[in-house]
Amino acid sequence: MRPNLVTRALGLCLCFALGVSHADINDPLTPPFTDVHTLAAAGGTVPIEHDFNITDTGPYQIVLTDLGAQYNPAVPLSQVTMAVTTGNILVAKAQVGVGVYQFNAAAKGTYTVHVVGTPGTSGAGVIGLQVGTAANPTSLGNYSDNIAPPSGAPPSGTAILDDSFTVPTSGTYSVTLGDMKLPQMLTTLTLAITETAGSIVQILPNAGTATVSLSSGITYRINAVAVAAASSGGLFNATVIPQGGGTQVYGKAIAVGTTTQVGTPTLSAGDHSIKLTDLSFPVPLTQLGAAVMFNGQSVTNVPLAAAGTQTFTAAAGTYQVFAVATPQAAAPPAGAYSLQILPTGGAAELSLARIVTVTASGGNSSPYSAYSFDSTLPSAGAYAVTLTDFSFPVALNAVRLAAVQNGALVGTPLTAAGTLNLNAQAGAISYLVIAQADPAHGGLFDVNATASGSTTLIFDATQGVGTGFISRKVNVTTVGTYGITSSDIGFPASFTNLALVATQGANNLGNIFSLGNLSLKVTTPGTYFINLIAVPSAAAATYAVVMAPAPTVSLTSSATNVASGGTVTLTWSSQNATACTAKDGWTGSQTPGGGTFTTPALTANTTFTLSCTGAGGTTSTSVTVTVTSPPAQGGGGGGGSIDEIVILGLATLLARRLGTLRK
Repeated sequence: MRPNLVTRALGLCLCFALGVSHADINDPLTPPFTDVHTLAAAGGTVPIEHDFNITDTGPYQIVLTDLGAQYNPAVPLSQVTMAVTTGNILVAKAQVGVGVYQFNAAAKGTYTVHVVGTPGTSGAGVIGLQVGTAANPTSLGNYSDNIAPPSGAPPSGTAILDDSFTVPTSGTYSVTLGDMKLPQMLTTLTLAITETAGSIVQILPNAGTATVSLSSGITYRINAVAVAAASSGGLFNATVIPQGGGTQVYGKAIAVGTTTQVGTPTLSAGDHSIKLTDLSFPVPLTQLGAAVMFNGQSVTNVPLAAAGTQTFTAAAGTYQVFAVATPQAAAPPAGAYSLQILPTGGAAELSLARIVTVTASGGNSSPYSAYSFDSTLPSAGAYAVTLTDFSFPVALNAVRLAAVQNGALVGTPLTAAGTLNLNAQAGAISYLVIAQADPAHGGLFDVNATASGSTTLIFDATQGVGTGFISRKVNVTTVGTYGITSSDIGFPASFTNLALVATQGANNLGNIFSLGNLSLKVTTPGTYFINLIAVPSAAAATYAVVMAPAPTVSLTSSATNVASGGTVTLTWSSQNATACTAKDGWTGSQTPGGGTFTTPALTANTTFTLSCTGAGGTTSTSVTVTVTSPPAQGGGGGGGSIDEIVILGLATLLARRLGTLRK
């Protein structure tokens, strides 16, 4: 059974090797931008997305191939669907099944191919994508991807090593697979080394060491699979070292299950200590341990198995630091710890805190979620840390916050949204939050820090709780008005819930429920968050969020008052607009950049409106021209109306004459 286990491990490793090139959904953005992503429903496979740039308009094609169907034995997909977008536009109707997807690029720019599918009985399916023209099918891209559960993830409690290495000289090497027993021995641990051509060089069915002959000029793949005991964790390492001494050619440690890698500090040479502390927030932990690894090897004889201190001598370089913590099942089912690495007589070279949680018990099926945020304070002094529940879409059931610095709690932890006032030192600080959301809706909170008495944010993080939340950090460097638009692309299905809220610090800057536009006025450059609730109605759905400077429009008239029959000249200009439309007193498309227009004869008061549209939305402005009656015409001959003032004057003159005659 071991060779079969290795084969399955290698297959899982292939899933990781075939990564998606689409920009990470957590990358900070700078407007203007269009953020388009296909999201899978809970339990669904991860959609495949690739960006490509078109510099010439015209016909293009994408060839989608089910590579798994060509394997022996075949592992075909159950179903697959593909579409192409540019901005928030679906370029053409989605294609169901493999084959050639043809589309016409009407504009230059960035396009994205989206693929969603369902694996067959194998649980994963490998596809090929060729992007280009009919004459040159791969001119814009040639990809291999795996349609699989999230991140190609193995089952819970399983971890995979998939890496490669080369050796400087041909010779005999020791390959070691080690179980660090953090917190306990792994139930399964297997390693294989293969040549890039695919032939197996060495298999280690268990932890141990083997001697192998390796050749220079060849790239070797090193793959391992590890399984931890149920609801537990583990840590294993793999190294390749020349026999008889020499420079180590490979070394790495991998966490399994509840054990996690918490840092990769660069340490100075000399004596150090690792200090592990149970913070008892909100209650003590039931288990705590840590290990420090360098080049895949432990720096101590055994990992630290409980809160306490352990010393070691470090060589200068980058280290891996791992920890495992198990909370109590009491409500709230969470616990926290701090971890520091301290050089003898010096300041900490790593100082952080982490909080862990388990599913709530006592008949409450809503999970508690744990979040750890690391920051740095610029100087010693008084600070205010604010925890805000945005009540979006509904209020959280519970939320708590603690601040940790230098291995200890700072201030009194919050048991609800509010402000934590603390006196702290300069340097690293961690903010720990546990939250419980309504399972049907989720929730949204923010943690931010300012120096006491100041409104300038020195730290800000907005976090969604529950499924369907996406938070995008946006760096806005220029003041002005920005338009934010959310769209449901409808591929391959629509969203049952798509809502957006823009935030900065504790401030809700505006919401979009369902689809629509939001105007965001930025008076101070800084970091903002665009937060989405996006719940697909079926296996997957695609959203688009556009943020760009709102169009500015200026419209003036050569005169605001004219006599009946007169004309005026309208002059306009715009920025950040791609189209302008006239309405009310005039009609038709107008040049977005600006221009002039002379009206026909005006006989009544007239309003002229110009609406300009761009990526940042639509802006309209108007100008009104008042039309006056023409002046009365004098001279003999014709009759006409007599001015009331003239009549009054004549009457007065006549009265005076009559008075004179009577005398």
